Amino acid sequence: MWSCKVAFVGGGRGENLRPPKLYKEIIENRFEFDNLTLKFSADMYVGEEKQEFSGIMRMQKDTAIWISLRSFNIEGVRVLITKDSVKFINRLEKTFYEGNFNFLTNRFEMDMDYNMIEAVFTNSFFFYPQPEDSSKAISNFKQCYDSTLYCMSSISERKYSRYYIEEKNQGRWERKLEKEINDTVRADVVGYETNEFVFQFVKVLPDLYRVHDMYLENYIQQQSLYIEYGKQYLVENQYFPHEISVEIITPRFVANLKINIESVTIDSESMSFPFKISDKYERIEL
Repeated sequence: MWSCKVAFVGGGRGENLRPPKLYKEIIENRFEFDNLTLKFSADMYVGEEKQEFSGIMRMQKDTAIWISLRSFNIEGVRVLITKDSVKFINRLEKTFYEGNFNFLTNRFEMDMDYNMIEAVFTNSFFFYPQPEDSSKAISNFKQCYDSTLYCMSSISERKYSRYYIEEKNQGRWERKLEKEINDTVRADVVGYETNEFVFQFVKVLPDLYRVHDMYLENYIQQQSLYIEYGKQYLVENQYFPHEISVEIITPRFVANLKINIESVTIDSESMSFPFKISDKYERIEL
């Protein structure tokens, strides 16, 4: 359960750390668990619509994530995510889904996998997209500037700024991008065909070596994901954020999820993931 004190993070970074060294520190200081239970309340904003709910999340590391969402103490949604499957029950609409990660990819218009989702809810670093060789991927990251946090990015600030700050030859950049989009991205594919326009920025707390915030963007498809963690509390001998904010922006919608973690339990014993679908429920087809 929560300690009574929030972590204090100093105002200075000390020496700059190159991405490989920073990545090493992040991995060595990541949150460790076998089984984890989170109780939380949350606000979900989709456009101007707001939903309030509470929930319980159970997680067995690298294996399964089970989520029960409630409103007025009545369960409305249950989710079970494993390495290769997504299961979803909507008790209010009496529908269900059993299949792969296409359900989440289509719903949120971003490529997702199990490792990414587990990392988001445990304040852990992840690569986007996931590389075959992590050592090679981190060697391509660059240092970026922040006055109080360590910062690294998968693209140089100079290259990133040319897409957003360049004013003199905006038409030339638009024509260049249009050509590259036509050459690299197929219109019938959800996702991306090239990593050149997928940017990742990570800022890290210098005292804890935990992710403070992370920004991901697919420039071509105008998709972005921003994750921010707040109020690090001591749980046993490790720190865990009290607040998690997730914002997804796509050409068709903007969604913002604000989670307030109310309790955390780390358990070495196995846990159950009950998931039974009623015969009366209708299957959701993609």
